[in-house]
Amino acid sequence: MKNRFGAALAAVLGYALVSTSGAWADTAVKIGSSVRAVFSLPLYVADQKGYFKDEGLDAEVVFFNGGPQATAALLGGSVQIISSAFENAMKVVQQGQPLVNVMAMQADFSGALVVRKDLAEKLGRRPRIDDLRGLRIGTLVRGGFADIAARYLLLDAKIDPDKDTTLIPIRGFDKHIAAGKAGHIDASLMVEPWQTIAVHETGDWEYMYNITIGEGPDIFHGLGYVTLQTSREYLTEHRNVVEKVVRALVRAQSLIAKEENLEASTDIAAKVFPNVKRETLRISVKNQLRTFRPALTQEMIDKTVELLSINGDTGIAPPAYEQLMDRSFAGLWGEYRP
Repeated sequence: MKNRFGAALAAVLGYALVSTSGAWADTAVKIGSSVRAVFSLPLYVADQKGYFKDEGLDAEVVFFNGGPQATAALLGGSVQIISSAFENAMKVVQQGQPLVNVMAMQADFSGALVVRKDLAEKLGRRPRIDDLRGLRIGTLVRGGFADIAARYLLLDAKIDPDKDTTLIPIRGFDKHIAAGKAGHIDASLMVEPWQTIAVHETGDWEYMYNITIGEGPDIFHGLGYVTLQTSREYLTEHRNVVEKVVRALVRAQSLIAKEENLEASTDIAAKVFPNVKRETLRISVKNQLRTFRPALTQEMIDKTVELLSINGDTGIAPPAYEQLMDRSFAGLWGEYRP
């Protein structure tokens, strides 16, 4: 009984010390990745290469099942910073929530529109956007980025996504691959590394647009696909922590951008995706080397507004740069050395 009481007292006192010591509290930070995806590769690199530790941070990486869940955790205080889709952040800010973007994690959309290989072989050529008429296309969830991107591609080609095609929401791109094999969907809008797995590993799919390497409409390039986000309250109270996180992530982006570091970056990605073949991850990472850029620009707001507007999301009025982004981190973005 005495030992139990002593242990409980020690735990309470330990908690009190952590809670009341500003020096200690400022070193601990939880950083969320909205999903387990390659778009957060700089986060994984900074963690595993010890860049956070070099900044004096005790950082913990937490995974979520989507941007809304990650955002709720951020605003609720269970994590302090998240890596998540910029378009979701824009919607949250427009709703009056105190969220701010402090750097871009991945500036370009790392996605692809893929078609089942058996259908492509029947065409006898690489599939074109018009070939999607009458087909079933897999996305994640209605209103999610994969759904928005698929709808934009269709509407840009004068194809009505709700009349000329059938969009089928399926949670999990591994399930898209299985659904294609079973003949339940004909095409899919995937994000890395899943399109690389689908095309290069399974051999059951063919690219229509590999947006990651520059194909498709320009709107998907330089739109601030994924950004680093925090709450304005946390930024005000712990700016030094946020600065350290940004510095570590810019350093990670600089490492990833250099092709001589491809194998090291792939090794780190393999730890996050242990069930994916290493060569598949290597192709995926190589295709994305220069997409991880930190600068936040007005063009990113403009492109994201256009992307949302063409999807009929007229509730998104163009927000001011200062509403969405903190320009004071520009000096740290300048440390990016590709």
